[in-house]
Amino acid sequence: HLCMHRHRLLHTFSFLICILPLACWYAYHYHRVGYIFGNPEFLRYNVGATITPLRVTLAFIQRLWQAFGYMNLFFLTIPALYAMRLRPVADNPNSDTRPRIDFSIQIVFALLILAHAVEFALLGGAVLARYMVPVVPLVIIICVSTLHRRMRGWWAWVAIAAAAFILALVINPPWRIAPEDNLAYSDFVRLHKQAAVLIEKHYPRERILTAWPASDELNRPFLGYTSQPLTVVHIENFTAQQILTASQQPDAFDVAFVFSTKYEPQRNFMSRFQWWEKIQTRYFDYHRDLTPEIIAPMLHGRIAWQATRGGQWAAIIEIDKIRNAKLETGTYRHSPL
Repeated sequence: HLCMHRHRLLHTFSFLICILPLACWYAYHYHRVGYIFGNPEFLRYNVGATITPLRVTLAFIQRLWQAFGYMNLFFLTIPALYAMRLRPVADNPNSDTRPRIDFSIQIVFALLILAHAVEFALLGGAVLARYMVPVVPLVIIICVSTLHRRMRGWWAWVAIAAAAFILALVINPPWRIAPEDNLAYSDFVRLHKQAAVLIEKHYPRERILTAWPASDELNRPFLGYTSQPLTVVHIENFTAQQILTASQQPDAFDVAFVFSTKYEPQRNFMSRFQWWEKIQTRYFDYHRDLTPEIIAPMLHGRIAWQATRGGQWAAIIEIDKIRNAKLETGTYRHSPL
């Protein structure tokens, strides 16, 4: 018995061996770049600026929503909660009730979901829904098992939940989402691809003012947007402050590529709650993008191309100095794109 206990203990501690290669990696990383956990700005944004009681609490609530309700998942979790009040179903009077997932396994599932919610409430500057994807299948498994055990028409609720999820993929909700959360990202990619092709064709040697991810799209051909790297002048976003700062350095760029950095519905359900927007701005790096019509005069330019798709937009702004240079050489057309 003692030997068996010792064997189990050694087996448990054997998992700690993974600390050794991790420590070697951190030592090598520190030796090469001078810091351990990424550059200081990355560490500040994802760790240092997130550890406040109110922010952690709000982030934790959002993480629970992303695990149990996001993408219409509440069509599954709410019926499962209701089913918990019902008695288990027996398929016939002489049979046992339908089986359930072993309670110890359910505890493990719950701990994994809770650990994910806590970890990503504490870490990460942006509360992105995709961070909770690894534990969403656990929620689905528990809910489907509960419905199957306690409802005769369980399959109907599962079908409704599946249909609701498909709708969430193709129909944007009445609140703000990141483009990559559903198939709205396809509109984002198509807009950026169209703009990148035009920029490469008409401004291959110009300096392009833009923000991430377009800065990578234009500068890294392996992403598939351009055939050659273009010169990019990077700004953080398209807020008034960032655009105003850029306008004070007119010699630093020649063309601007601006776009919507998130999906903003015309009638945002959450916009009626001003306190929520203030919290999002203070704790979760929310910002409002200026429209191309406002950005263009601020940068002393004109909109050369603009397009919208699925509630998102993108525009290319040609700066006056470039247009004037083309006028002097006779290469400028009224509608260059």
